[in-house]
Amino acid sequence: MNLIYTFTNFAIGTCIASHMAVVFDRWENRNFIFSRSYCKNCHFELSLLDEIPLISYLLLKGRCHYCKQSIPSELFLFELVGGFAFSLIDFSSISGITSSVFLSSLLLTAIADFYEKEFDLFFLFPAITIAILENKFSAFTTLDFISLILIISIFSWNIFKHKMGLGDLLIYLTIASYLTPSIANIIFLFACFSLLLFFVIEHKDSNYHYPFIPFIFLGLVLTQFSN
Repeated sequence: MNLIYTFTNFAIGTCIASHMAVVFDRWENRNFIFSRSYCKNCHFELSLLDEIPLISYLLLKGRCHYCKQSIPSELFLFELVGGFAFSLIDFSSISGITSSVFLSSLLLTAIADFYEKEFDLFFLFPAITIAILENKFSAFTTLDFISLILIISIFSWNIFKHKMGLGDLLIYLTIASYLTPSIANIIFLFACFSLLLFFVIEHKDSNYHYPFIPFIFLGLVLTQFSN
């Protein structure tokens, strides 16, 4: 029963991730709710069978069903990571719904950062609002406050040196406020290890600026499964 529950949540997560990618892609036109998806190359409207998260990409071998143009592989990765991100959420509870909105907001922000290395603040607004309304500051320990000050100092120094963006700090503060600084630190540790591993595999120039927020989201997912 637990396996069915987890699989169902995973499927829901892939759908949410797929839609977040659509929201980002059509954000400027605000046309991401009622309009049908289409191929950007041939502009042919996609059928429902062409839009099944993960499965359609595999069945179509990563190519458009109509013009055979390659489908960006990152879309598959967004759906895969999104599936794992939501697989442990209890959608039947208020806290579960709140967590899903929080995760969706972070995922949308991560997708924007991946493509543009910046994001619209409105993408993160739901997560910031939830973090403030949850008001978990009273649960912070002395160690939490010390680590929070230390991490903010490190972020501020790297921002001053143009090694990190202000958005990275904002993401950290949002996660730390919602999940406590101790958990946020673990998430960022996973994010740093993931980024280092990706850097070794990719062999890009050392001066290349990697978008960090996607790795933060990946760190968040890994932290969920490590608990």
